Amino acid sequence: EGLEEAARGRMQLASSMGEMASSAELDGKVGYDALEDALRSQETALQRVATMVAEVEGHAARLEEAQGKVSGVGAEVMSNIQELRKDVKNKVDAKDVNVLMDTKADVDEVNRALVDLNGQLNLKASMIDITTTLQEQALLNSTLIAELCLGRWIWKSLKTKSGGLVPWNLQTANSDPSNLIWERDRTHVVCVTPGLYELSLGFFSRRRPLVKVLVNSEPVITLNAPPPGVTHHAGGRVQQSGRYTNSSVTGLTHGDYLALPAKAKV
Repeated sequence: EGLEEAARGRMQLASSMGEMASSAELDGKVGYDALEDALRSQETALQRVATMVAEVEGHAARLEEAQGKVSGVGAEVMSNIQELRKDVKNKVDAKDVNVLMDTKADVDEVNRALVDLNGQLNLKASMIDITTTLQEQALLNSTLIAELCLGRWIWKSLKTKSGGLVPWNLQTANSDPSNLIWERDRTHVVCVTPGLYELSLGFFSRRRPLVKVLVNSEPVITLNAPPPGVTHHAGGRVQQSGRYTNSSVTGLTHGDYLALPAKAKV
């Protein structure tokens, strides 16, 4: 019996200890769960705080941007106001407008001015009259040029070219260069327009020269003596004649008419 009681006592002790162990395990599991829940709550709270901080920072950035826009708009508005003030200062006031209105021309004055203008316009020549006059003047000019065409050339070098041709070194007059074409040191002058030309020539030398006039390289006039009835005394020279001292005063001169073809080389 004593052994049975001892065994029962052990069994009860073991049972009590088992119940105590089960209770401790249960308490430990409950503590871990509570800790995990607490950690989850803290994480959730931290996430909410971070979200709120981000939202606050976004609001702050938008606020700064809005402030910048407002300041820019304010500066632009102030600039526009200043320009408007300048424009207003430059505008004439009512007094100036009244003075101008008082000094403006009335209907009668405008009508008188128009009548005067019409009278002046009536005195002016029309375009038709001006064109007709210009055409008549051009015709007259062409006629005068043809009648008064004059050219004069000088043999200044006193040296002949091949074949005894005389180069005309200097041009002293030419009223129609488009008709009388001369080039320096050439032995001829081109007469572009056909027609009757008057030729005058003179050669002043110590000895009597022999002169031939060529038209298109063909001789048309030959001169070697003065015309009949003309006498040159003492060789045609004087000792005291100013600029032309000891030079020939008279020489072989001649005047004649030539009926030239177009672009004749004389």
